[in-house]
Amino acid sequence: MLRRRSLPGFAFWSSLALAGHLSLLGCASDPIDVSTTFDPLSRFPAQATYLWDDAASKLPDDPRINQMDTDSVIREAANAEFAARGYQLSTSGAAHYRLSYDLVLHTWYGPDNSSSQGSLSLWLADAATQRRVWMGYVRAEIHVGLSREERLARLRGAMARLLEKFPPAQRGG
Repeated sequence: MLRRRSLPGFAFWSSLALAGHLSLLGCASDPIDVSTTFDPLSRFPAQATYLWDDAASKLPDDPRINQMDTDSVIREAANAEFAARGYQLSTSGAAHYRLSYDLVLHTWYGPDNSSSQGSLSLWLADAATQRRVWMGYVRAEIHVGLSREERLARLRGAMARLLEKFPPAQRGG
């Protein structure tokens, strides 16, 4: 069992683990877990608009995350996959929904290896009521060394799976 503990060279391993985080869902061969939930009382039109809720979106508090352009990779992947399902980023300032995200990184250190996972949560809130009406979650192991284009492609694949049944189908109508 892996557990967090102090090791010789901790700063080196911490830096290496952080570099892995920066690759944001970096290796195409490992599994990516996705799940969604939504408010069953909300109606989801086939087409709608949204704006990013900058105040509600969160990255880990580390300047190296910003250096890897993580925010724009997340937004670019989400914008493309939502657009493929009829939900467009608004250019007018008015929108049906507000979209936000939260990226959390988990690292476990062991005597022989370490493991890191990234968890990305997406929340779609009704713009009029501010209630969250749809939530999606992506979790994957982090690996080092992918280019921005490779990270974007991997995240787009994960978002495509996440949004596979979006907008949610509702019974009766």
